[in-house]
Amino acid sequence: MSGELLMVENGLAAHADNAVVALLIDGENISSALAGKIIVEAGKFGDLIVKRVYGSASRIKGWDEAPGIKLIHTGSGKNAADIALALDAAELSFSGRIEKFALVSSDGDFSHLATFLRERGHIVSGIGEAKSPANYRKSCSVWTLLNTNPDDLDARILAEMQKQEDGLLINRVSPTIRTALSITLTDLDEKNWRKYFEARLDRYEITGEAQQTRITAR
Repeated sequence: MSGELLMVENGLAAHADNAVVALLIDGENISSALAGKIIVEAGKFGDLIVKRVYGSASRIKGWDEAPGIKLIHTGSGKNAADIALALDAAELSFSGRIEKFALVSSDGDFSHLATFLRERGHIVSGIGEAKSPANYRKSCSVWTLLNTNPDDLDARILAEMQKQEDGLLINRVSPTIRTALSITLTDLDEKNWRKYFEARLDRYEITGEAQQTRITAR
């Protein structure tokens, strides 16, 4: 993967204009490291008068520092961020103030929201990563693909693991990395964390077996 941004259209072309746009971000699905790219791409669709990111504040590190983006703390309930984002989108739609929506997530469940907003006459710009399912992409008027640089992800994971002086048991890696960096296995090429570390033995030491496997940054 490269760091470039790709955009495709689904029946409606995107034009930079003075349209009023609401930018709504699923912070529990998209890394804050992409905030700058997201603002640039969403800004191509008009004036971003609403810029919000949704999620549990403890799980979406870095989004609280993204300039100009309001963090909506949704707590830790199941699908709380998705529900809050969808409710806000509906409210903004009915308010009559918003012409276009930029929905930022790689979660296919947002295909329903995109369809709803398009049926109400809005242009919907979907912005997400390569893992975004086809039905979600096609539900949007325009789709922008955010390609994350795998080298950047590796560097961030290594920096976090180096903070763990005694290393981490394998079953603690996923919650630690997700909480600290908002990175999950779906952002990586490997199917599980053990395979990820085994592919990088120059940077990590693996000791123990099964649930007692410990990962330590070299």
